[in-house]
Amino acid sequence: MNKVINKFEELFGSKAEFFASSPGRVDLMGSHTDYNHGYVVTMPVDLKIECAFSATEESALTLYSCNLDTFAKIDIKTGDQIEGDDWGKYVSAVAKVCLDEGHTLKAFNGAFCSTVPIGSGLSSSAALEAAVIAILGKVGGFEIDKKNSALLTQKAENKYVGVNCGILDQYSVIFGERHKVIKLDCRELTHSQVEWPSDVMVAICNTVKPRQLHGSEYDDRRRDCEAAVAVIAKDHPNVTHLRDVSIELFNEYKDKMPANAAKRAQFIIEENDRTHELQAALTKNDKAALKDVFHRSFVGARDLFQISNNEMNCMYEAMSTATGVVASRQAGAGFGGCMASLVKKDQLEAFKKDVFNKYKELTGLECQIYGVHTSQGTNIKPVEALATAEAK
Repeated sequence: MNKVINKFEELFGSKAEFFASSPGRVDLMGSHTDYNHGYVVTMPVDLKIECAFSATEESALTLYSCNLDTFAKIDIKTGDQIEGDDWGKYVSAVAKVCLDEGHTLKAFNGAFCSTVPIGSGLSSSAALEAAVIAILGKVGGFEIDKKNSALLTQKAENKYVGVNCGILDQYSVIFGERHKVIKLDCRELTHSQVEWPSDVMVAICNTVKPRQLHGSEYDDRRRDCEAAVAVIAKDHPNVTHLRDVSIELFNEYKDKMPANAAKRAQFIIEENDRTHELQAALTKNDKAALKDVFHRSFVGARDLFQISNNEMNCMYEAMSTATGVVASRQAGAGFGGCMASLVKKDQLEAFKKDVFNKYKELTGLECQIYGVHTSQGTNIKPVEALATAEAK
């Protein structure tokens, strides 16, 4: 039986009714393009948060984290966290946006276990938020469609957690499909499937340098992008986000922008174009093009958007020189966390060994490396159905 189901029974002294699963995600191209209304090539991955839960008649959600060995309690009338550690703020935020929408919340007991490394840039917070909004709907008897679930969980993080993130993380983990990498249009909130080479897989390399967005330079980058747009919009009112700006138009105005705003804008415009390049390179299985577009993304993130640090630079060196590597770049918002490589499937173990040894030589740190596959998005099943499927 699943670990989290056993943990629920141990903690709450009864059998769980339902089982929720919500994946992490890695962006393969499109760093920081989401809040600029651009495109992202994103992959929901089989590192995930799982939750065993049952409805109760109590006045609060009672939740347990296997990873942190701590409880959190959330008042169902106000959405306020009344007990527990920092991770409970994400649950509280989702509860609050559901209340804001006029939904009546019902309580549940839940045990959460995660294989998504916390603070790694793989969207552990979005995976938790997506699981929680699905569970609240299940036990509360209300239904929120996928697009609105993504928008509401983004709002929860923006308004109540205080991270001014775009839609990428929440959309990816909710809309994930097995065997599919998706290209997300962050303006239209639609996506298309991206073809995938049969001999290539993704390896996620954790720098073990935790990423912290709240109170970090993330918001500064967003303000710089908005400042660049404001300069162009004076003459071109149809320009509302950097998605609307071609590199030619940018070059006409870059000298009128603050220096940092110009650098950030150049990266975003070029990064958005790279999402289209990546789609073409994956479709053709053009490994030289894959290496080139990943490399230019990393260099731009390091030099123009300035979201790299020493550990990320060392990890890039380790990944890009390892056996079996096809292409390497940053992942997530930067400032630490995980990075991603495309790797030849039959050389994954040699790749992992080379990266581990080289990164340790450069930093003294022992990194974590995961070979990952695509995953279904956030979903809920009765525990009985899960047990039947496992028996088969």
